[in-house]
Amino acid sequence: MKFNFWPFSRQRRNQPETVLVRARFIRTDALGKGDLRLRSPLCRLGRAPDNDICLDNDSVSSSHAEIYHLPDGAFQICDLNSTNGTWVNGKRIQMQTLNNGDVVELGEVRLHFRTGDA
Repeated sequence: MKFNFWPFSRQRRNQPETVLVRARFIRTDALGKGDLRLRSPLCRLGRAPDNDICLDNDSVSSSHAEIYHLPDGAFQICDLNSTNGTWVNGKRIQMQTLNNGDVVELGEVRLHFRTGDA
C-alpha cells in the first residue's frame, strides 16, 4: 500500500498547511481558552511558541505531543517524551488513537477531543 503522505514526519515550514481537518480540542482547565482547532494533518502541542497549539502552562513541555490525522481518517496522539506525560481518559500513553469525546491531559492542561461538528 502506498500513501501519498506520510503522517509521522514533516518539515516545518514558515507557511501553515491549508488542509481541512475537522477536529478540535475544548480546553476545560482554564476559563476563556475556548476551541483549539487542528489545522493540519500533523499538529504539535507544547509550551514553546513554535508549536501549532501553544499551551502557556509550566506543566506542559516545550514540545509535549503530536496529533496525526491518518489517511484512514483516524486521529492518533503521540507523547514526545514529555516530563509530565500525556494522558488519555486517565491513562498515561505513549501513542494512542483518539476517539470523539476523549479527555487528553498534558501536565495540568485538560482538553476534550471533538471530531467533525460535534
